[in-house]
Amino acid sequence: MKIEREKGYIAVHGDFNVLSSAVYNGGSVRACSTIINLNVSEDFHGDAFAVFDLIIEEKKLEREKVVGIMTAVPMENAVIRKKGDITAIITAGISASTINIILVIEKDLSQAAMANTLIVATEAKTAALFDLDMRDEQGDLFTGDSTDSVVVACKSFPKTFVKNASQFAEAKEEIFAGKATKLGNAVYGVVRKGVKEALFQYNGLTVDRPILKRLEERGIYLEDMVSTAMELYVPPVEGEAGEQELKRRLEATIKKECSDVNVALLLAAALHSDEEEISKGRAGKAGEEDAACIVADELIGIDIAEYIGGKKAFFNFFYYDTRKPGILSQLDVFMDDAIGGLIAGCMSKMLG
Repeated sequence: MKIEREKGYIAVHGDFNVLSSAVYNGGSVRACSTIINLNVSEDFHGDAFAVFDLIIEEKKLEREKVVGIMTAVPMENAVIRKKGDITAIITAGISASTINIILVIEKDLSQAAMANTLIVATEAKTAALFDLDMRDEQGDLFTGDSTDSVVVACKSFPKTFVKNASQFAEAKEEIFAGKATKLGNAVYGVVRKGVKEALFQYNGLTVDRPILKRLEERGIYLEDMVSTAMELYVPPVEGEAGEQELKRRLEATIKKECSDVNVALLLAAALHSDEEEISKGRAGKAGEEDAACIVADELIGIDIAEYIGGKKAFFNFFYYDTRKPGILSQLDVFMDDAIGGLIAGCMSKMLG
């Protein structure tokens, strides 16, 4: 196997059996000589087959022996990881959406084992996205994009190669490769880690990114919190800071308080409650209706408010919670109280 890494593509050369969801020669390909991960623009809407045909002609490759996938992620951000007989080549990006995974396994795999490996790799990709708390526009867990591709390539040992017991041990076919097998478990670990590394390479995405960043990903922005707080702000008496100065101070205070792990965890608990308990129907009809019997949302809001601003913030929280200015009227069952508590606590801490 030889990996050719250029600015516009990564190509893996060798003699493989391949099973893939590739755009070019996807499915099962015997005696594949080249696997190409090609970089294209984010707004690419051209003919993928024509693009690969041109590359194949330029490089004098055999059309039926090439498997091709595409991504808008630059090849410099690709992650290449090797573990034992497994080599993983992964590109991934949020704005570019596509997550491409090439797995080259230096073993002879049965068709069933190759299918197992493709499934395991997809499971590992989804697990990595869960680890990173990536969500789609509807707030559901992002499990992948329609253009994602997985390519599983393995060596094909000729059966005549086996002449004695030691050669059989080296060349025997792997029948299964599910997650419970040694091979499948290794694939799962390499892909799960590799996808997270690739997303960090391209987007700087980390598991422990700040809670404010996670709120932004859900359309809850710092500037909206500040403007919401100011809707119920009573104009200052003589000698107090002006409105613009107050906005600046409030923004700084929210940033500071959200860097506190306790505030971040309470906000994360509200996110989880809305996205995993309420929206999935686990709270039953009471959750769907935001029934009066559900007070856990108010408790989270009160805890955030009092933790930041003390007892005075308790009353300020209800001031915001009952009126629901700005974004508070647009948020879900738990998040309106959590953000209301954050705003109330910060305003109380600043203004007493």
